[in-house]
Amino acid sequence: MATAALARLRAAGRWRVAYEIGLTLLVTAVVVLAAVTDPVHPFAPWLEGIAAPIVLLLRLRHPLPAYLAAALIGLVTGGANTVLLVVMSASLAYRAPWVWQVAAGLAGGWAAFTGAIWWWEGRPDLTDLVLASALFALFALIPAGAARMVRRRRVLLAAMHRRNVQLHSQQGEVARAARARERTRIARDLHDSLGHKLTLISLYAGMRSAGDEHAELLRETSAAAMTELRQILGLLGQDDEQPSVRSLDGLDELCTGARASGATVEIIREGTARPLAPLTEHAAYRVIQEGVTNALRHAHGGTIVVSLRYEPDALVAGVTNTAGQRIARQTSGQGLLGLAERVRVAHGMLYHGPTPDGGFRLAATLPYPGDSAAPAPAVPDFAELVERDRRGSRRTLIATTLGILGVLALCCSGLWLTAALVVVDRDTYVSVRVGQSEREARDLLPDPQAGLSDVAGGRDVPGADCVDYQASPLDPDGLDRVYRFCFRDGTLVDKQEFLDQRP
Repeated sequence: MATAALARLRAAGRWRVAYEIGLTLLVTAVVVLAAVTDPVHPFAPWLEGIAAPIVLLLRLRHPLPAYLAAALIGLVTGGANTVLLVVMSASLAYRAPWVWQVAAGLAGGWAAFTGAIWWWEGRPDLTDLVLASALFALFALIPAGAARMVRRRRVLLAAMHRRNVQLHSQQGEVARAARARERTRIARDLHDSLGHKLTLISLYAGMRSAGDEHAELLRETSAAAMTELRQILGLLGQDDEQPSVRSLDGLDELCTGARASGATVEIIREGTARPLAPLTEHAAYRVIQEGVTNALRHAHGGTIVVSLRYEPDALVAGVTNTAGQRIARQTSGQGLLGLAERVRVAHGMLYHGPTPDGGFRLAATLPYPGDSAAPAPAVPDFAELVERDRRGSRRTLIATTLGILGVLALCCSGLWLTAALVVVDRDTYVSVRVGQSEREARDLLPDPQAGLSDVAGGRDVPGADCVDYQASPLDPDGLDRVYRFCFRDGTLVDKQEFLDQRP
């Protein structure tokens, strides 16, 4: 337990600890000073001095229990210290995770606040309740509403900070994955380009007649292979540039090199050519290059047909060859696997398999740009998150404002009801005349049940039935002034005004 507490103190930081200690000492000193200045009980200053720092520290981990405990202590000691009320109300609204906890705490605080005034004043009346509610709205509801809005803003900022840290770490992972994909792509390009050229070299070298023409073919093919090797390795030095894309215009050159090895190659183009995405064009070229290379390896001497067909919704690129002589005894099969992945990245489908005449067919269907675009990855919309927070802050502000207006409306209506049904103002006292019938006087006065009891002061009227009413708070000394009306035999025989002499 002690180790965990020390760990939390170290995590909070020196300035935070100094702030909490200073706030606790200041609020405790104010509470004790207020209790000493106006004590309602001999032990009130001691109880306030002991309880205040406890509830202030408890609020850091358990805001609702601490708030209710402070409210009960205020009820017992009769204290209505506004400084402690402001601090605890703001802390409750800021630290409580749920709105219902804030509402429950404020409701309990209001009950204890008004109950303390009602109880310790010794003269419970509606005016005191109204005034206590107005004070509670001023010193509790307003700080709680402001603290709740600050909490919402800080929660949003903390969430955005965590998201930024997460995105930063993810960016590193994405960069590493991109480097791995780039290495894989370069390996595939090496396999596709150099594999084709080296296949031609092996075919040229295996020709029985070794004339100058075949030696020139070997030299040109080797030079072309080295050129492609330098181009592919040159990609390693590129940072933000797009990788080189093999154009379908190079199919004639590709077929010419294959014919030089003695193969029969035919190109068939169908449909109207249209602009292609670089990824689609590169994938189509590699499919045809892989098909020609495989045909030269596994069916040398057979007929090779290269087809490029522009359909209304997709490009179909393929190579079909008849049976021939197999010159490659063993292959790894990685070429077709890498080609299938390349076609999949271009949102296409790859087909390969034997034909009925003993040959082989390799083809890919590649959609045009916009026909099968990959869905964009979901990106967190921070603008929507900020707007959601603003709506929540507006709701909190509106709820706080409506709560304050409601309390003020309650206070105003309470004062009106008090003036109409409980108290007597100066004009009413003057309008009621001695000698007036009891019925007429009763019509001008509040209900007798609203009269005061145990009033000290004034003169007694023998044989009369007297009723005491508190004066209106708007009258001079209204909270202590009393109006007395005495009736006998159905007639108002006396009326008095005096100050209540009760201690």
